Parts: sequence; C-alpha cells; structure tokens
Amino acid sequence: MTFPPSLTYLIVLIFGLILGSFFNVLIHRIPKSIQSAKKKSLFSAISFPKSYCPKCKKSLLIRHNLPIISWLFLLGKCYFCKAKITIRYPLVELLSAFIFLFCFWQYGVTTEFFLWLIFFSILLILFFIDLETFFLPDCLTIPLMLVGILKSLLYPFPIDLINAILGGLVGFFALFITNAIYKFWRGVDGFGFGDFKLLAALGVWFGAALIIPIIVLGALIALLMVGLLSLVGRKLNLQMMIPFGPALITATIITVSYTHLTLPTIYSV
Repeated sequence: MTFPPSLTYLIVLIFGLILGSFFNVLIHRIPKSIQSAKKKSLFSAISFPKSYCPKCKKSLLIRHNLPIISWLFLLGKCYFCKAKITIRYPLVELLSAFIFLFCFWQYGVTTEFFLWLIFFSILLILFFIDLETFFLPDCLTIPLMLVGILKSLLYPFPIDLINAILGGLVGFFALFITNAIYKFWRGVDGFGFGDFKLLAALGVWFGAALIIPIIVLGALIALLMVGLLSLVGRKLNLQMMIPFGPALITATIITVSYTHLTLPTIYSV
C-alpha cells in the first residue's frame, strides 16, 4: 500500500512531533535519574511516573500532552497551577519534526534513514540537556558512538571503520590535550569529560579531518555565547560554567552542512 507524497510527509511530520514530545521527557528525566540518590533503572526513571507538572506535581491529562497544540492552547502555562511552561517543549517538538522530515526527504525509509535519525535525535537531546544541566550523559554519548561505528560498517564510504576509529581517537584526545593545557594554565578544567566523549562520537561519524574545524568553530560559538551573556548584563568570571556541548553540536551541523558535498573528496585523497 502506497500513500500520496503529501500524506506520507504528513505522517512523518506527526511521528516527528510525537517523538519530540518523548524527547522532552528524556531531556527532563535523564539528568534527574542519574543524579538522584534513589537507585532506579534508567528505564524505570524514564517510564514512571506519568507526565506531571514539575511545579504542582499533578499528573497531566492526554489533552495536555499533545505536541505543540497543548502548549499553544494552554498559552504556555500549566492547566492546574498556571506555572509557566518553558518554550523548550514546543521548540524540541518542532526540531524533532524537522529532523524526521529532513531524514525522510534525504534517504526515504531505508537503513540510512534510521541511522541518521538516531544521530540527529541524540544530538537534539544532548543539546538541551547540556544547555540546562551542564551534563552530557554516557547513556547518550556512548550509543551515539556505537551507532556511528555501525554506520561505518554498513556504509563505509566516505567514512570506513578505520577512519571512524581514528576520528574517535582524534576527537577524544584533541579536546583532552586542550583541556590539559588549559588546566595547567588556569588551574581548573576548561571542559567536562562528557565533552571529550561527545567529540569522540562526532569523530566516529565524520572522521578525523573535520574534528579540528568543529573544535575551532565550537570555541568561537562558545565565545559568542559569553559575549551575548555579557551584553544582557550577566557578570562573568573564570569560574562561570558555559555548556560546550551545544556549541560543539551547532559547530558540527554548520561544518558538515558546509562540507557535505566535499566530504567524499576529503577522504578519497
């Protein structure tokens, strides 16, 4: 059974919005479950309890969980206590829908579609977790790395397994050495260990050739973030934490988008 193209894209859009709602659950609950003193499995922490308002703790009804629509209908406030609901919720849902549409447009329903869907979805979740909590959990960065290795086995051009492993090592140690130099100079860590693993995962996906451009552009984006904070009146000091994960992820999207057509050429030399 085949659907008209417009209906197919509508179905993909709806699935993207629904998964975006689930991604919001992961963004909210993964850091809490890892940092909680209670020993619960990650699956249990994500699955239970039902969705609730963080402010008044009341369970939400199904009609309060409809992607985009509920946030607009409720005017960005909890139905029960009228507490403000962050705009992150509809934003993640919209970005998730865009990811689904883009991957489907590029690859159709293929194995490559699912691989890239996992890649962009994990980056989306990591972006907002690090932005809100300064934390990049292993339960996301390690699978991102493993799926990248799987992709290099299933689709070895332009990044084969050797290039993927080399890219992962270069990504990890490039930031590790940079952090060691910074710590020697300033006496404090400049990056978290999660940043090392995120960059290693990105190296697995895109190879060693793009790691340095991603680091440099990521550093520039981080500096831009610092500049914007100073413009809005935030007092800055050396101890102030700036999440580097969102900067790295943004730099990756820009770098890969710019070099997409030349990537095969880079690795055929």
